[in-house]
Amino acid sequence: MPYLLGANASVTAVTKGPQMMEMMQEMDPGIIDKPAPRTTNGNVNIEELLVANPPDCVIAFDVDGKIVESQTDIPVICLSGTMSDGFDEMRQEITFMGEVFQNPDRARAYIDYLDGTLAFLRERTADIPEDERVTIFLGEGVSHLQTLGGDTFFTEWTDAAGCRNAVAGIETTQGQQEGMHTGINEISMEQVLAVDPPDIIIIDTGSPPADLENDSRWKELSAVKDGRVYKQPTGLFLWSRPSAESAVLYPLWLSYAAYPPNRFEDVPLTDRVKDFYTEIYGFPPITDAQAQKVIDGTYGSVTFGQVKQSG
Repeated sequence: MPYLLGANASVTAVTKGPQMMEMMQEMDPGIIDKPAPRTTNGNVNIEELLVANPPDCVIAFDVDGKIVESQTDIPVICLSGTMSDGFDEMRQEITFMGEVFQNPDRARAYIDYLDGTLAFLRERTADIPEDERVTIFLGEGVSHLQTLGGDTFFTEWTDAAGCRNAVAGIETTQGQQEGMHTGINEISMEQVLAVDPPDIIIIDTGSPPADLENDSRWKELSAVKDGRVYKQPTGLFLWSRPSAESAVLYPLWLSYAAYPPNRFEDVPLTDRVKDFYTEIYGFPPITDAQAQKVIDGTYGSVTFGQVKQSG
């Protein structure tokens, strides 16, 4: 968010996850020098937060924010967000953060870009009958059974792409399972087989489609037989989160992956990706190769020193 709003210089400490992302390190090599006192939800190292360069304010979701409030005198802006947050909540969050970082024009530019992207996808997929819309199953983790159900943002993202979430009838935000991010729950293989057969399967670990082709549980599904198993794209952060990045790029990628190229041949996906990071984030122009790494899901999490700034 601070990058999007042109306020990154004001950030004195970051979260460990984005700091470890390969693309983030390429776009801003200086991020590795910033303290990262927060790792996962509820794990905030207060000493590290205070020793580095005590901030004037902390912006955090409620669990982390309450930890800071209880152990410091630093003012805290507590955000409330869930995996059910969709496009409307994204617009509200961007507008609010634009006020916080005193750059409402950049916030408005993002919202206009998001709305323009959604309008583009509606126009390109409007003629597809409902019963012919491609069904998508997102299967994360080593089991490929951790998914985002109909009560999550992912259903809005797939709808925007002119597709359908194969597990839209299953709720996953209730009853969080241990070791999983809130909103993501593991379902059974029987549940996968009982829903609309997915036309496309997206996984975040392993090598598609080989991993599923060699698994007796998956290999008979048409998506696997047709070779329509894809690696989930990754850019500045994981796309399986309701972020400003994924709200624009994930529906685009889904639609381009789901439907024949002639629907979009006048607007290459690599061009859309390159334009987004330059126009919205203000990054130096990325190359076709970098855009393709985003699309192919080959950007990942790295340790310090592995990535050099791109030319």
